[in-house]
Amino acid sequence: MEKINCEDERIQFLGQVQAIGFLLVTDSSGKILAVSDNFDQFVQGIDLSTIIDRNIAELNLLDLHGKIISEFIHSTVTERKSAQLVEVADQSMHFTLSQLNDLYYFEFERCTRKEKLPLSVFNNRMMELQYEKEHVWQLLSKVISENLLVDRVMVYQFNEDSSGVVVAETLLSPELDSYLGLNYPEFDIPKQARELYKRKHVRFIADVNQTPARLISNAQHDIDLSTISIRSLSPIHLQYIRNAGFESSISFSIMINGKLWGLICCQHRTPLHIDRESRTFALMLTNFAANRFQQLKDKKRIQYLQEVQELVLLLKEKVLLKSNFFPELKQYASHLQEMLGADGIAIGFDDGIHLEGTTIDKEVLRSVLPLLREQAKDGLFTDNSLSNHHPAISAVIGSQFQGIAFSEIDENRSFFIIWFRKEILLDRNWAGKPEKFYELDKEINKLKPSPRTSFNSWREQVSGTSPKWTNRQLLFIERIKHVLREGLINKATEIDNLNKQLIERNNALDTYAYTISHDLKNPLSAIKLSTEFLQFKREVKPEAMAKMTKNILDSVDIILNMLDKIHQFSKASAFNFDVETVETENFIQEIVDMSKHRFQALHVDVQLGDLVPVKGERTLIYQLFLNLVGNAIKYSSKSPNPVVQVSSAKTNNGTIYTIQDNGIGMAEEELETVFEIFKRMSNSTNFDGSGVGMAIVKRITDKLGIDISIKSKLGEGTTIRLMFQD
Repeated sequence: MEKINCEDERIQFLGQVQAIGFLLVTDSSGKILAVSDNFDQFVQGIDLSTIIDRNIAELNLLDLHGKIISEFIHSTVTERKSAQLVEVADQSMHFTLSQLNDLYYFEFERCTRKEKLPLSVFNNRMMELQYEKEHVWQLLSKVISENLLVDRVMVYQFNEDSSGVVVAETLLSPELDSYLGLNYPEFDIPKQARELYKRKHVRFIADVNQTPARLISNAQHDIDLSTISIRSLSPIHLQYIRNAGFESSISFSIMINGKLWGLICCQHRTPLHIDRESRTFALMLTNFAANRFQQLKDKKRIQYLQEVQELVLLLKEKVLLKSNFFPELKQYASHLQEMLGADGIAIGFDDGIHLEGTTIDKEVLRSVLPLLREQAKDGLFTDNSLSNHHPAISAVIGSQFQGIAFSEIDENRSFFIIWFRKEILLDRNWAGKPEKFYELDKEINKLKPSPRTSFNSWREQVSGTSPKWTNRQLLFIERIKHVLREGLINKATEIDNLNKQLIERNNALDTYAYTISHDLKNPLSAIKLSTEFLQFKREVKPEAMAKMTKNILDSVDIILNMLDKIHQFSKASAFNFDVETVETENFIQEIVDMSKHRFQALHVDVQLGDLVPVKGERTLIYQLFLNLVGNAIKYSSKSPNPVVQVSSAKTNNGTIYTIQDNGIGMAEEELETVFEIFKRMSNSTNFDGSGVGMAIVKRITDKLGIDISIKSKLGEGTTIRLMFQD
């Protein structure tokens, strides 16, 4: 026999409204197309049978030619709403004018609340929710219970399979059984009802036993009542409420990120017409609580992402820099297992497999790899019920593990990570046994849905599953996969980089050769002459001996110092690096202190401004500031009132650093050669130095793409500007 399913019921086209108000429907000209048959119970002196096809303005209910309707008649918006409190036949009513497609709905609802809600009450409730950090939904159910005074308020969360579970509850009547933690089947709230909850966020019935008003219409098609507050509910749902032992109910949609997360379900054992203002207040509280819930969820997500980032940085620092990072990676297996809440983990690389926690035999693992690769999409496969979804895989690894997350880093190297989760037996409690019931409708000779009659707790044991992999955990797997794959790629390109480095080092050798063949001749000649003098002079006076030996030692010091500087210079010119954010404030003060002691310049006033982080390579940037700040301190140390200023500023093009001193300065004609190796300024003879520092600075700035400019005047000081690109 043919069945009519719940989802087939056209609940917004039933053509009925609750008797607590009445409804008129017009076209854009104001011609009445439909009216509820209880109109004459609210408005006396107008014959119900004469209303259809009249213009609504003729009824003189309101100033319908005023501002109320004009904004809608000329609007292009497909769905709009406007509400206000009006007097109709000496009674206060909530009037709502709404537009849906080409129809205009004039909805009147009896006002039951005499006094307005104090604004202070609303603000206090908002503050309570704003400061709640853990139990937002429980607090919301309590607040709504206090304001609506209904027997039961429960917060109902939708599961992924569209079933639901009660996550919070407040009972005004202690004798009622608690539904907290109970599950409801998907068919209790069918698909079309959930879709309607997305559009209309409040749905209520004041009295399930009250006969609804029928819509009289000459419209050519059924009238959509989905936006109407006083719309009567489906007879099936009304019976469902009666079966649960209640005579009135109200529900509020919980919308999070544009999706229907759940419902606030309120039930009362006697008829109860909750006024529109109270409903609006409760909906605002619900929306506020939803925002607060999302805030707390985002905060936990950010904390988790920070933990992920810390682990990623740890892997990059401690593992990926190693030439063979598999042995190092094994040390962090427990971290990777813990981050995913897994019972065990397997890490495979080339022919090796490392196991930690509760896992399976290595040979069994190797045999199941082809099956996992078959199921993997973009190198990733996850499941939490292998025996139900993938019996072939479950048959190999055994029923102990129902949850698996497989991430293939590189198939060629057989590099993979597998997380395992054990099966967990769950007791799932239902509000009544989750079974669909049908009854025969003799008029149409079809089986139609019949609401459940029992809501007594019914327990179901769920087996063959493990905890689900959450979206955050899946993102973590993807992140780890990306980082490790990137590490492999970096290792593969190291050979190419080595070739480039060899070219750079050959260039550095040219620098060595030039220095040894040219600039080291002078100190070597001095050593030779002094040594020959001592060798061939039989009798040498003490004064001459002291002078010769001093010349030799001074020359040796010059050679050693110059070789050390050349070594630094060659390192700076052939340095392979990764760009990172460098916090200069972590070391510039250290450079200042060290330079003051080195150049015996403790009296120099060094003023540090804002030190903005820059992009580059940490060691090179340290060496860059070591030379520039050191020079500024050294060459200003003999000024009457020496001052050195270091500051930075963020611009649209990058970050500018300025290093300024009031030292000896430089002649304008010498600025062009300041970066040449071993080049010293003509006025620097009274200061120690070898002329290599600024050459190193130039090599570093060229390497990192930093623009450097120098302004200087003799006797007035020097200003150096560095432009770091973002």
